[in-house]
Amino acid sequence: MTTLTEQTQARVLGGQVEQQLLNTFFVAYKTARIIDENNRTFIRQCQSFHQLLSRLSKDSGSVSIKTVSGRYFVNERMVRFDDTGLSGAASVVREWKQIGLGGVLFADGITEGELSGFFAFVSKIRPGSDNIEELSARLKSAQLSQVRLLSAQEVNSQHRNTAEEIRRDFRTSARANFFRAMNVVQETVVGVAQNKQINISKTKRVVHTLIDHIVRDESSLIELAAIRDYDDYTYAHSVNVCVYSLTTGVRLGFDRPRLAQLGFTAIFHDVGKVKLPTDLIRKPDRYDENDWLQIQRHPLLGAKTILRGLKLDVHTARAARGAYEHHINPDNTGYPILEGRERPINLFSKIISIVDNFDALTSGRVYIKKAISPDEVLRKMHYQMNDKFDAFLLKIFTDIVGIYPAGSLVLLNTDEVALVLTNNDTDRARPYVKVIGNQQGLLSEPEWVDLSLPEQSERSILRLIDPERYGLNVRELILRD
Repeated sequence: MTTLTEQTQARVLGGQVEQQLLNTFFVAYKTARIIDENNRTFIRQCQSFHQLLSRLSKDSGSVSIKTVSGRYFVNERMVRFDDTGLSGAASVVREWKQIGLGGVLFADGITEGELSGFFAFVSKIRPGSDNIEELSARLKSAQLSQVRLLSAQEVNSQHRNTAEEIRRDFRTSARANFFRAMNVVQETVVGVAQNKQINISKTKRVVHTLIDHIVRDESSLIELAAIRDYDDYTYAHSVNVCVYSLTTGVRLGFDRPRLAQLGFTAIFHDVGKVKLPTDLIRKPDRYDENDWLQIQRHPLLGAKTILRGLKLDVHTARAARGAYEHHINPDNTGYPILEGRERPINLFSKIISIVDNFDALTSGRVYIKKAISPDEVLRKMHYQMNDKFDAFLLKIFTDIVGIYPAGSLVLLNTDEVALVLTNNDTDRARPYVKVIGNQQGLLSEPEWVDLSLPEQSERSILRLIDPERYGLNVRELILRD
């Protein structure tokens, strides 16, 4: 049976053609600034864009490209689109914001010549001095009537409800997928502990479900990974590491088979702990030297458990290597100790090492017994522990977590307390938040606020705050609605 979330997504989410259209549009937009419009490369880009426009216009007539609160729309369909990649869309949209531009509408039947003229026109835009009204008048004077510039105010009013509906639907879907993954991990861990046959197919299916969600909306799963007080953090940790790893893989441009292998590896990275004494894993005090010696056996135990207990294929082979290597540093220090000549560490292992350390340090459940705030953990990883991680991958992961990580509490300049829900890629200092309280106490009805919108310009974040200091339970705040 199709759920409401699935119906909503099918109705308003764009697919591959829309993604290609956006990518081609922004590439041509930026290329027009650096090469002549008679250049063969630019001509080919205009031809490609015209072909994609023609495909979409068969069904809808005119085709619009719009941006609302960091979300991209082709006509009325929201498109999952990497605007920080080769297209350079994020920098273009920042300029649009300065001049009050929210999008562009292309009329049905527009020619390649008219498209070339349009891109030549926008190449001369100067954000510091131009505005939407002047540009629209100049576009009309240039006899480019087949193109219309859409104001940000017009676009925001059209799509705010749609974007809000999608955002809430994604959060509902994320919860179902996240807790389903936790159940599968629990079933797997218990099975391994009891030397039972493991249902690998079920684990692979749940990884593919997480991939589908992250490709369309990574923030709602990252928000759930920020919860630190699940009833049994052992299972949540594996799902968190899987979510963070998959998000990193998506940012790196992995194809689906590689993402599936990465997710599977991440879920099984700590399976060796099943073979250690339970009272050691759950020990409330700090580990002594003997405890550490025991803990440092889990990577080797994990690799052996995977190779002995699971059917050997590319997934299990990669999982065994990931389990074995995720505590080995780039310089081959760490554990298990590698004897003989140095050997390269697998890319999956490097990714999992970063996210495993981040989740462990922010949870206060593994190795250390006091949680550290996400922003402080990132600082430690960059400056005190930088020799443990691949610098490029750590930068990617830091971008994912953001200045104000999802699930963090922040104090606004209006003396309000808000929960960070989603980072805005175009302005990471102004995320999407849920205002939960003010000087009078908690609100009976939280207010959902996109700080990047013009009407929210008077609100800004002062600093992160410690939820314990205010007697607040982040888990309840995230899951209450």
